[in-house]
Amino acid sequence: MKKFVLLITIGMVLSGPAGAAAADVAVVLEEQRQHGFSSPAEAIKQLTDAGADLAGAPQDLRMRYHATLAALYIGAEQPAQLKQELAQLERMAAAEKCLPCAHYKLVREAQLANRMQDVAAARALLLKLEPLSVAEPNLRQAIHYMRGMSYESMGNHARAIEETLQATQLAISARNPAEQVRALNLMMLSNIGRRDLPRAEALAKEAYALAERIGFVYMMAYIRGNMGWIYSLTGEHEKQLAALTEALNITRAHPGMSDSELINLVNLAEYHVGRKSYKVAAELASQAVALADKQKKPTAKGVVLMSLGQAQAGLGEPDKGIATMQQSIALLAAAGAKSYQIDATEALVRVYESAGRHREALATLHRFIELKQESTLREREKAISESQEKFSAQRKDHEIVRLSLENAKREAEVTARGWQQGLWATAALALALGGALLIQLVSRTRARNRLLEDSNAELSDQSVHDPLTGVFNRRHCVALMEQQAALNASRSRDRSYGACVGLMLLDVDHFKLINDTFGHSAGDIVLVEIARRLQALVRQHDVVVRWGGEEFVLVLPGTAAEGMTVLAERALKLIGSEPVIVEGKPVAVTVSLGCASYPLLPGLPWQDTLKVADLAMYLAKQRGRNRAVCLMDVASEAPADLLLNDLAAAEAAGHVSLRSIEGPVAPYV
Repeated sequence: MKKFVLLITIGMVLSGPAGAAAADVAVVLEEQRQHGFSSPAEAIKQLTDAGADLAGAPQDLRMRYHATLAALYIGAEQPAQLKQELAQLERMAAAEKCLPCAHYKLVREAQLANRMQDVAAARALLLKLEPLSVAEPNLRQAIHYMRGMSYESMGNHARAIEETLQATQLAISARNPAEQVRALNLMMLSNIGRRDLPRAEALAKEAYALAERIGFVYMMAYIRGNMGWIYSLTGEHEKQLAALTEALNITRAHPGMSDSELINLVNLAEYHVGRKSYKVAAELASQAVALADKQKKPTAKGVVLMSLGQAQAGLGEPDKGIATMQQSIALLAAAGAKSYQIDATEALVRVYESAGRHREALATLHRFIELKQESTLREREKAISESQEKFSAQRKDHEIVRLSLENAKREAEVTARGWQQGLWATAALALALGGALLIQLVSRTRARNRLLEDSNAELSDQSVHDPLTGVFNRRHCVALMEQQAALNASRSRDRSYGACVGLMLLDVDHFKLINDTFGHSAGDIVLVEIARRLQALVRQHDVVVRWGGEEFVLVLPGTAAEGMTVLAERALKLIGSEPVIVEGKPVAVTVSLGCASYPLLPGLPWQDTLKVADLAMYLAKQRGRNRAVCLMDVASEAPADLLLNDLAAAEAAGHVSLRSIEGPVAPYV
């Protein structure tokens, strides 16, 4: 019935051969949205056969046709045809002023960059996509999915999950199960990357079940292969072999799936190396090398050469195996695949040791340590840079608010001086004209003075309160904490109950998703309701602060670590147990919390304590959101630099003690 209605709709717009072609294309596009395809080659044939003549078809249909073909040509690795489709989108953007066409072109170029494992190019295209404000839901879904892919390629799993969650929700809203399968698969990969394997397995099963139900064979192969990766990490080797073998069989049963075949060959070769089935591993790896050369994928070739070299060494040819592994490392280094390069270098150390070549093993071990240190340093610098950017943005927001308030205050003072000067001038004239006029003047002046007092009171209130939520603002929090710092300076520097100030930083989970799904007015309603719940939670002398955006700070005088854990648990329950009602619809809301007690260490300012609370909150996000991470204790010899930059490392080194508190069952995937 849906197909019949769709044909009638297109037929009302067009007639003749062009109209029939447009109707056929619309049906095929919808079929692929609902059911996916067995392979890109098959999907391309279906579309090109249907769209022999689209002249005069609606712009939206032609745009979706060319954008879909571009994506399929990327999957089928047909660069010449891909170039034609990108050029067509570019022509439509220029000649027909089709802005979504230009956006789709960027999306497909970024998709190609990820496909070719060109992380730098993907990142550059991602930045071009950042400022786009798109109303069309399918395009928005594609952009969020592309951002998720790009962040995952860069190893930023948290951001990848955030973007992919939005892509999933948009796919569900648009009733596009094929894209929902893709998004679930990407979210699974991100959870594997962050080593949340139970969640990754659950997502894999959900994605595979949906793909199987709608007949999306192409993604079934990918998902099964990724499930093999999960089982390798959990040590379930029989399940791993079964998943990888099934995935390989799917790819070989359908034409046009050589990319998936390569991935599964690489994984199977690695599996058999781990099980010491070296002959099978060498055969599979040789097949994978040939495919990687054909597909021009240096990183994949470098990875599989690592397995081939280990297999050759295991078969009693250590010199041949070492030469192969050295080739692997060189390829991976040239491709910029640092993590794989580190793995290959470590594997080469073991091969040297097995061959009794201890001098080379020691030299390679030194190189492995250098690479690991470089990688750790890059990750730490990246984390510090992201933290500094965040605080810089917050300081900028604070400065804008401060200047706005100062301007308002100056305007009020100028107005007041004008009234006073007018009063004296008019009073002099009134004295000359008589007492009756003076009485009227005094009465009028008293009324103006009352208005001025009301205006000053309102200005004073606005200067310390957030206009949206009504709680205190950052300016008041800074002033309050400076007072607390001065008070603590006059006291002994102990960590007793009376001397400390608890600082709790809250951030609304998936707030951007709430805005994108329900609208920005819904986001405002959520913030107002969270502020109300927090005010109902705290004591009279505690302070609720809107720190900026979707972040709140609780200033809790006299609250030590144990007290904050109790309050954190109550906050999670109070906010997460009941949805916020927006225009009659329930919106599920949770928060992540970070808690620390000031003073943290002798000599550290309160701003550093808040920064540690922010790091604790970020750990709560990393550990699954809808939870709190509280700093319970700090060793007196704890290095401040480590504490302020890598709280997880400080915990691992035993410098701090953290306690994690989970909230009620989270409503998010």
